[in-house]
Amino acid sequence: MKKLLLLILASLLFVGCSAEPAPEETKKVLRVAFGGDVLSLDSTVATDGVSFEVLTAFTEGLVEYDANDATLPGSGAAESWTVSDDGLEYVFSLKKDAVWSNGDPVTANDFVFAWRRLVDPALANEYSLMAQNAKLVNADAVIAGTLPVEELGVEAVDDYTLKVSLETPVPWFIPLMTFPSFFPMNEKFVTEAGDNYATGPDFLLSNSAFVLTEWVQGSQIVLAKNDKYYDADKIAIDGIEISIIADPQTVKLQYDQGNLDVAAMSGDLVTGYVGTDDFVPIRKGYTWFMPFNQKSDNAAVLNENFRLALAWAFDREFIVNEKLNDGSIVADGFVPRGLAASVDGVDFRDAAPKYFGYDPVKALEYWEAAKAELGVDTVTFELLVGTPGDDSGLAAGAPEYIKAEVEKNLPGVTVEIKTVLKKERLDLMKPARAEYDVALTRWGPDYADPLTYLQDLLVTGSNYNYNNWSDPVYDAMVAEVAPGGALSTDLDARWAKLIEVEAYALDTAIVVPLWQTGSAMVIKPNVKGIEYHVLGMTNYKRATID
Repeated sequence: MKKLLLLILASLLFVGCSAEPAPEETKKVLRVAFGGDVLSLDSTVATDGVSFEVLTAFTEGLVEYDANDATLPGSGAAESWTVSDDGLEYVFSLKKDAVWSNGDPVTANDFVFAWRRLVDPALANEYSLMAQNAKLVNADAVIAGTLPVEELGVEAVDDYTLKVSLETPVPWFIPLMTFPSFFPMNEKFVTEAGDNYATGPDFLLSNSAFVLTEWVQGSQIVLAKNDKYYDADKIAIDGIEISIIADPQTVKLQYDQGNLDVAAMSGDLVTGYVGTDDFVPIRKGYTWFMPFNQKSDNAAVLNENFRLALAWAFDREFIVNEKLNDGSIVADGFVPRGLAASVDGVDFRDAAPKYFGYDPVKALEYWEAAKAELGVDTVTFELLVGTPGDDSGLAAGAPEYIKAEVEKNLPGVTVEIKTVLKKERLDLMKPARAEYDVALTRWGPDYADPLTYLQDLLVTGSNYNYNNWSDPVYDAMVAEVAPGGALSTDLDARWAKLIEVEAYALDTAIVVPLWQTGSAMVIKPNVKGIEYHVLGMTNYKRATID
């Protein structure tokens, strides 16, 4: 009897031990550092790159970019689609096995609801312009409040068939569908959450490879593998831990100590990794630039010669090579390199002129002309910048360098740097508020065409016309090359006109391009499969950890 009892106890002990869950350290969790924080995880509200990156990690749109930057049927929620002969109607067939993380099916109505919410004038979402860029039927009128949201050109034919109607053909319409503003939303869930929607993990749903499980603002974002995802068996990692670390030295320390798998480095911190298996240079499409607020009460900011003086007064090569040192390149135009090419395959930047540079003599000539026009010998202006680290991609020390060079090369000019958190900088720059003189900001392309810069940032009335610039000649030029414009189908003539459009804005330095962002990434050699895109967001679905 004693032997039998001992046998039973031993067997129970063995079973108990074997039933314990796998230790946490055996999980394959990708640990990533972000320099800036998320501003919103509501896909119809978000406007910044960091928020878009996180949204893309747990939400899936109609299509996604693959490793070769192609948008193919089946890459996202859409199994396939058809396009009418005139290019005005798209019919998407959705995957029937796609579900939200609460078990609800992903349906056509989820897209209809989200897109109507995007353009709802009562919500005044800044990125409602994406519906206008997509040329959705009645988008302009709905946003203006002259038509109800139900008149937007999107319809749920049935649960798994989505019909989209356009006012004019848009060549980049399918790639545009990768953008987070067009992500779906579960109407019932969003309605029940009310004002709490997107404020934390309990008030968000996923329909993609990962689920948001933790979000401590300014500190950490945690995503776990979504077992309800239709392709869950192809996801090789168990989750992603994103640490918000603004200080580059801390990022380096955490990476070197083995607490991070993926991080961006810049400046002198990059040097030790160049030539190692960890070093992975990435080219991105963000252009950093200097807008001049045309609503400013500072007369100098409105003066063309003063703007041109600033444009030539400092060395952007120095910023790129000494302050950034991360693969960024000088932006010698507003439209970034690698965004768009002609019919013959010529990159826009190779076809268009190069703008500005470092020439203290030329800068001084413009400054003398500005002084004569303004009737002053001295000018003080405010340079609005975000906090380095929080304002992702801003070179540490760049504002101070610009200040020193401008004040040295333009005697009588004083630069007062105003440093705020990125969220406040963006708020101060909104056209409706416009409380700044000159700023340092960036823009990432929303679609593969120069208009994502030349139209969305500079046309009268655009939500992102930070300059508050209005020029009817410029607007008319843009209208010619926009979808449905007089030159929209003559590709060679359109290309030539786009070059003229950029020249019209830059010849007067209404904006001054600074640098095109690169990232010197350090990635542990056992991590593979992370996809970085010039246009789209980072894709972690095919990431592996050996």
